[in-house]
Amino acid sequence: MAQRPTVRWNEGKQRWMAWVRFPDGSRRKVERVEKADAQADLDELLTLRVQAASPDPARNRQATFAEVIEAWFADGCPNVSPTRASRHARLKKANTIANAHQLLGASVLPKIGSLKVDRTTTRRIEELFEAMVATHATSTIDRNWNYLNQALQHGVRNRTIKTNPAAGVLLPAKRPPKERRSFSLEQTRVLVTEAIPADPRPAMWLTGLMCGLRPGELAGLRWPYVDIDSATPSIEVAEAALEVKDKYVGQGPPKTNRSRRRIELHPLLVAALQRHRDEQKLLGLYDGEGIVFCTRNGTPMTKSNLRRAFQRLCKNADFGDDWTTYELRHSFVSLVSDQLDDLVKVADLAGHVDTRTTEGYRHNVRPSLPHAVQAWNQLLAKAADE
Repeated sequence: MAQRPTVRWNEGKQRWMAWVRFPDGSRRKVERVEKADAQADLDELLTLRVQAASPDPARNRQATFAEVIEAWFADGCPNVSPTRASRHARLKKANTIANAHQLLGASVLPKIGSLKVDRTTTRRIEELFEAMVATHATSTIDRNWNYLNQALQHGVRNRTIKTNPAAGVLLPAKRPPKERRSFSLEQTRVLVTEAIPADPRPAMWLTGLMCGLRPGELAGLRWPYVDIDSATPSIEVAEAALEVKDKYVGQGPPKTNRSRRRIELHPLLVAALQRHRDEQKLLGLYDGEGIVFCTRNGTPMTKSNLRRAFQRLCKNADFGDDWTTYELRHSFVSLVSDQLDDLVKVADLAGHVDTRTTEGYRHNVRPSLPHAVQAWNQLLAKAADE
């Protein structure tokens, strides 16, 4: 048992002194000229020490994954580590924050939320992701790790935890992603001449197909950015619909700065948009500042609304009902690049950062490639002329 502190004479300082150590590790000193005063101060400190609550054991003071992740959510899911390219803070969009909540809340917190971060090994985190392989795509596993790693980095930076066990995780081997596709030339003919004219929203699908808008850009398109009355009709992509938990919450900027673009419109699309505007006016849904492709109630369409409506369109065209609205954008890139044969121009039209992204959107739209025949015709024609 530790000896009770007592007042002692300090010859060097010519003072009566004593020291009291508190449960939190701090040490307080008594120093008085008169012994009675020093003893009174010491008795007061000893009383305070008795009243002070003893701290919990160290293992109880350690933060859990749930606590660290919730703190990261509360701060807006920040990126707290610099990259090779920049040391500036990067703000996340509302959709990204909602995605982080959904993924970590469904896949990570139920499994390891109650574990103490500083008592968890990297191997335990790897087991978490290995168990996801049977039910999750590789891209989903990657995003789960990315968000978890950011949350733990945030905890280390704020000294809530000492280590980040996710930093050294080795994720499971990649699996082939879902194969994206695009409409062929024949399927496009069926869409434009048969399926789209018979659909309740022909102008919306023609806009998606002929302009290659992202689902959020298509859902968030507003009339101020649609010019269908001038000599050079065009659409300006300057906004995109923002959604949180599959609910429209307002307008936001496009995905990147390169996504801001102005696309001239084909006469077929201009006629469809003019007819769509006239129909909206008749129904009392037209608003010069409002959404172009709204629901029957005049409310903005969500991306899930778009996906279901697009799947019905494809099913009615006998293409199957497993198409996604992003494959409408893939079709635009594939069809236009087949005709232009200039990826730089196609990347500009699609709002891609560079042509490497555009390459990933290109798919064959012909049953066979004619390039070899065309090349040989040119070569043989030159040989005949010589």
